[in-house]
Amino acid sequence: MTQFMAMKVMELEIPGLPDLFDEMQLRQRAQAVISDLERLVEVDRFLLYTTLTYRYCLRNKKSGEPLIVLVLELAPRPQQLLDFVPEENSLGTREKNMLADRQRLRHAWQELPVHNTQAVIALAQRMQAGFLDLSDGAFAPKTKKQLNALVSARHRHWNGHLSEDDPWQMELPTLPRYEWRRELFHVRAKLFRERRGFTLKLLNRTSLPSQLRAARTLRMPGRPPKLEDASALDRAEYTGTPVDLVIRVGSILGSELICVADFVRLADAK
Repeated sequence: MTQFMAMKVMELEIPGLPDLFDEMQLRQRAQAVISDLERLVEVDRFLLYTTLTYRYCLRNKKSGEPLIVLVLELAPRPQQLLDFVPEENSLGTREKNMLADRQRLRHAWQELPVHNTQAVIALAQRMQAGFLDLSDGAFAPKTKKQLNALVSARHRHWNGHLSEDDPWQMELPTLPRYEWRRELFHVRAKLFRERRGFTLKLLNRTSLPSQLRAARTLRMPGRPPKLEDASALDRAEYTGTPVDLVIRVGSILGSELICVADFVRLADAK
């Protein structure tokens, strides 16, 4: 393979490795880092002629301790190598295409903190509108996709280099897992115990508000803070007795689908 057939585009530290690890743990960590990065920046949108690959490099920390670094590289797509049109598959053309992909991807990574900030601002504005009872539309598709990527990212701190003298660092913002609606709803439900909280099977669904009619069940991940309320739900779950609740509902951040409930009070409590 010629030198430019694999073109370095970034170096990233691999977080979370124990002092003693095996090859499987190293590969899993590396693939997790790449998976997060691909979701955050939608890598495939910028790679027209190449695909993202990786190798490892050994560096020394300032303290002198060894550090394993993930080296991200671009390699030609297999279909590019099988293109037998001479002018399209010449070494010069291939190198030029790889350089163009590399420039697009590096620019996308440099702009990523800005896009993350824009998505968080849009979320804050929407949540503020809800608190003030102001109308606010749905997220733009691009914002929704970025929020989903931020929520699902397993690594929050990024440390690396785009080149030897061009450090690249990023810290992902802390986001709530759920976006809650302001309205309160009175529901009758049967409870099923989960590892944390309950699942509510909604009853009398035809009498529910339109926002809830499509939902057969809602996860309630938290338990009531008051002991008497928690005990009442435990008894209802144990005996299989339907219970009347006042709840607020929400969706996973970035989604419009109502899927979770938050306990407010028992319906007969004041």
